Amino acid sequence: MTDATTIDATTTYDVIVIGAGHAGCEAALAAARTGASVLVLTPNLDRIGYMPCNPSIGGPAKGHIVSEIDALGGEMARAIDRTALQIRLLNASKGPAVQALRAQADKTLYSMAMKEALELQPGVEIRQEAAVRVNVQIVNGTPRVASVETDFGATYRCGAAVITAGTFLRGSMIAGEWRSAGGRSGESADSGLAMSIGDVGIRLRRLKTGTPPRIDARTIDFSLTEVQPGSDEPLWFSLAGRAGEIERIELPPIAVFPGQSNGWRTQLPCYHVETNEVGHELIVNNVDRSPMYNGAIDGIGPRYCPSIEDKVMRFRHKTSHGLFLEPEGWRTTEVYVQGANTSLPQDVQLAFLRTIPALREARITRFGYAVEYDAIEPTELTPSFASKRVAGLLLAGQVNGTSGYEEAAGQGLVAGVNAARFVAGAEPLVLRRDQSYIGVMADDLTTQQFVEPYRMLTSRAEHRLHLRSDNADYRLAEIAHAAGLIADARRERITSDRRAVDALLHALAACHVSPNNATNDALALHGLPTVNRSMTALDYSRRPGVALHRLLPALTPIHSSLARFNDIDPHILTHAGIEATYHAYVEKEQLHIDRARRMEDMLIPASFDYVAISGLRNEAREKLLDIRPTSVGQATRIAGVTPSDVAVLLVHVRRTAAGAIMPETIDDSRESLATSQATVG
Repeated sequence: MTDATTIDATTTYDVIVIGAGHAGCEAALAAARTGASVLVLTPNLDRIGYMPCNPSIGGPAKGHIVSEIDALGGEMARAIDRTALQIRLLNASKGPAVQALRAQADKTLYSMAMKEALELQPGVEIRQEAAVRVNVQIVNGTPRVASVETDFGATYRCGAAVITAGTFLRGSMIAGEWRSAGGRSGESADSGLAMSIGDVGIRLRRLKTGTPPRIDARTIDFSLTEVQPGSDEPLWFSLAGRAGEIERIELPPIAVFPGQSNGWRTQLPCYHVETNEVGHELIVNNVDRSPMYNGAIDGIGPRYCPSIEDKVMRFRHKTSHGLFLEPEGWRTTEVYVQGANTSLPQDVQLAFLRTIPALREARITRFGYAVEYDAIEPTELTPSFASKRVAGLLLAGQVNGTSGYEEAAGQGLVAGVNAARFVAGAEPLVLRRDQSYIGVMADDLTTQQFVEPYRMLTSRAEHRLHLRSDNADYRLAEIAHAAGLIADARRERITSDRRAVDALLHALAACHVSPNNATNDALALHGLPTVNRSMTALDYSRRPGVALHRLLPALTPIHSSLARFNDIDPHILTHAGIEATYHAYVEKEQLHIDRARRMEDMLIPASFDYVAISGLRNEAREKLLDIRPTSVGQATRIAGVTPSDVAVLLVHVRRTAAGAIMPETIDDSRESLATSQATVG
């Protein structure tokens, strides 16, 4: 970045978004929906919202983020609902906290849907230009974003900029001895922007990701695979989808992928295959040709998405690993080999795939490769995804050291909102850990010093029973409305739905199920267990094997007050059933949330002087100076900061804040700290 006290800019925007991947799209849309004028700069208009890796959205924890993006007015859920090839509910046999939707996308149509959303959004302009430099100027002694320069020689003034550069900062693609500069196949790396970021002292680190080979479906023996069909029940990520307001984009499938119409949408199957010991031996014999093992790659890869060679070498005792064959679109024969990420040489990739019986004639259309790239150090960010060094500069997506489309989109939405709020002089939007998975991610990224790409997992959320996909709208509607992300009509719809849930629960609590022949006959008729003692219908609904969609029609002839709920929206019914069943657990979790929130409400000024605090251990002081937590709650989650350090910190924070902070005893705060550390750990 360079000094820009005098800049001859061609045009001025409130917010400039650099990049149009999943983070960039959500950032631009969110900023514009809150009233900002937005310019999106991307080197290729045909790659907006592109899926360079797996053609899917959702999964455990990731699906939760997609639901939250939708609740906050974002686009990802609507786009996948419009373009899905298949959708399934994962972990259906487990509890609602870990159940999640996952959908396969037609990757070309998904990109088109996101491009359309940007083009139709008032306040957004899109230009096919690559940003090469972000210029800053000193305002009252503070570096502040001033403008962005592009490869076409244009300079655009702005009040804030959001960098969503993905894997393009000094990106390098590697497979065997082959190496090429680029963030993904066919697109060049960005060294100028990386230098621009480093110019102001923002620290970078080297990370690694990868992608598997794609194969021609016509060379697969599907008779030797396990077919995985889509859901027979209607499933939607978005509120608009559930309301029947989605205009789906669908094409007739090519013959090699016969579509499976199940009454509510046409879907394509996916397929499961297994590796074997012959293939594993092939990898072992050629592992010295893998850049990951011969020292050609320095970057650290994602632990939870390892390459196939890493899986084979780390788990030598396993005789097989599962791979999934996923169609990439309605009108293409390309198939994504999920689980086979690799940087092995091309000849080894082909030989390995052909050791799998179903793929013995496989023809590779695109070889797999690893990507090394620069990402910023997470301690450079605040929980609002703003740079600590440059006012008005925000970053989102893989450039922040995360992996996954969903994580990128969630960051992009929050960064876009906060870019617009910065320009308007408003306080940033910061989502807490107890409010959303996005809040968990923001806190983790800016508190925990990860050495590998960050991936969201349900286990990272200590309040996951509260942070379910089914209640994302109820959790976030007020926040989204206050931020200008959703309209009055949507907020009113969600409020109405919430009232419907409460009304149903109250009605069930007011009805009794008695152990008489008429009641037990009605229950048995609907496949429900009989009763031998009187109880409320609400208590009965909490018994194993009882579902509200069967209970309501069973009890309506006996309790006419329940008749008005027989045509209730299935989503509301699902949510009411979960609340009824897990009420006691959720109530207990809320007590932990309230206790932890007291720690989050103890704010620490950005200029807080940790050096002057006596009693802090040196390690704690170093970590606190490096991360500079925004609250005492965040300080408790920093590795190397002990409960005794926090106790010392509390005393000094209260002295600094005088009477501005809620009076608490050290013992109460220690109890909150112990609970917080136990649940996070």
